[in-house]
Amino acid sequence: MRFVSATAVALVVAGAALAGAPAAQAATSVPAPCPNYVYKGPNLDDGYGVMRGSYNLKDIPYQSGCDVMRMRAGQVLYFHCWQKNRHGNLWVYGRVKGTRKMGWMSLANFRTVRDSTYPICNDNKDKDHT
Repeated sequence: MRFVSATAVALVVAGAALAGAPAAQAATSVPAPCPNYVYKGPNLDDGYGVMRGSYNLKDIPYQSGCDVMRMRAGQVLYFHCWQKNRHGNLWVYGRVKGTRKMGWMSLANFRTVRDSTYPICNDNKDKDHT
């Protein structure tokens, strides 16, 4: 009887450990959802920029792994508004020319910036009454 009890206990413990393992692996292998920061205010900027290389358009400024799409050198981003991140870097929210893709890009990733007034993103402003 004692042998059966020890075996039964060992099987229960092993089963519990195995049952927990896939859940733990799934939790570590699935990336956390990106906190999408979509600017819902008006387009405050008539400017645009030309990419100097290949960079990821982001869901949120300076967020690793939260990519909307990969932009390549020479592509144009139409600006909507600007924001500084916690590191003091300027990021612009905009739309990729020829698409409906919207997202954030660092100022450092542009070869050329034209016609921008660098307005700060503010949902309560409009272009004519800033």
